Amino acid sequence: MPASASPSTAVQTVAAALRELILDARLAPGQALREETLSAEHGVNRHTVRAALQLLAAQRLVTFEPYKGARVRAFSDDDVRALMEYRTALEGEAVALLRRRTGTAAGAPLPLPPELVAANARLREVCEGHPDDHRAIESAHAELHHALVASAGSPRITEAHAQLESELLLFLNQLRPLLPADEMVEQHDRLLEGIRMRGEPAVREHLAHSAEQLIALHRAR
Repeated sequence: MPASASPSTAVQTVAAALRELILDARLAPGQALREETLSAEHGVNRHTVRAALQLLAAQRLVTFEPYKGARVRAFSDDDVRALMEYRTALEGEAVALLRRRTGTAAGAPLPLPPELVAANARLREVCEGHPDDHRAIESAHAELHHALVASAGSPRITEAHAQLESELLLFLNQLRPLLPADEMVEQHDRLLEGIRMRGEPAVREHLAHSAEQLIALHRAR
């Protein structure tokens, strides 16, 4: 860390480095994050490390436990359900708003926004071209769901969904053993077709299935 770096810059730099390690699965769920160790590794004082960890906690990537300190967040079953319920509220309402905005009658096929179709094509391109690049796939996946929400034209819902980005990437990180690239493509092709033909229920079913996958993985361990 350069000696001239301001405290805020140092905190953000350490937080960004740790975020990459967490989302790249180089720091495992539940792994302890020792302030003393991190201070030595990054060449900063423990106050800076603590502030960086607090930033990551605000992004729901890190948890603090009494007498144990900070750890990489590991999703409990209740965490998974809560995240999917919140996403269902945001993404389902986005589809409902899109239906109203386009004047599409209930039961009629919903025209898919070009941006959403393009985001799904991008996800397919990354999955097929780089099936082992988990970070690229997870980023393309997040962009697809952000595109779905943005298509509703509601700035507040779009803002709320954007704040879930780090948590969504961590969720996918922990789902990697059950979601290979080809299955990711198939699931989202089905999602878009489901949205087109059935609207909000397709979103609810898609997210419920994702929750069930990670919960099943927890129980198998």
